Amino acid sequence: MTTKKIQAAVLTLALLVPADAAFARTYHRRHHHYSQTRGALIGAAAGAAIAHHHALKGALVGAALGEAIQYERNKKAH
Repeated sequence: MTTKKIQAAVLTLALLVPADAAFARTYHRRHHHYSQTRGALIGAAAGAAIAHHHALKGALVGAALGEAIQYERNKKAH
């Protein structure tokens, strides 16, 4: 039961980390670029932590998802 709570906490934190810029009200003339590498690294760490029995699969899926999210954010920013 404790591992489920830890997994839920890790997932919640992983979902909130990329959202910090979405809540900020900034007025820039240039468009912000979101690092796809950073998204992949955060996704990999979260995926490995959540799927600790299959950490490699979780890391790969998390990295792909994190990179894809940042790619989409960059497309919308331009």
